[in-house]
Amino acid sequence: MPDFADDTSSELERKARALKFVALFETLTYLLLAYFWLIAPNDAMKAVVGFFHGLVWMAFVAMTLIIRPDIGWTWGYTALVILTGPIGGVLVWWRLHRTPRALLVPRPSPQPDR
Repeated sequence: MPDFADDTSSELERKARALKFVALFETLTYLLLAYFWLIAPNDAMKAVVGFFHGLVWMAFVAMTLIIRPDIGWTWGYTALVILTGPIGGVLVWWRLHRTPRALLVPRPSPQPDR
């Protein structure tokens, strides 16, 4: 039985949906880390939140690099979103949110003549 029997979305759509979630989650963990760093300094919470933010950031980078060639992003845009951290997460979320579904659905291959 196929993994996604009742799901009509493409693999790229599922990747984009997961990346949208991780992009926003990366921004939220950064803001939480900034809170414990600047507003309510707490070394223990900085260590815990910093650890989880690092894991989420690495997942964000990996997912961005994996989806880049399929969705047609340039290396410049990819570097921008990775190096700008939480702003890059918002940029990725916004760009994926505005991407038309037609770009995420693969075109059927032409049938060979018989």
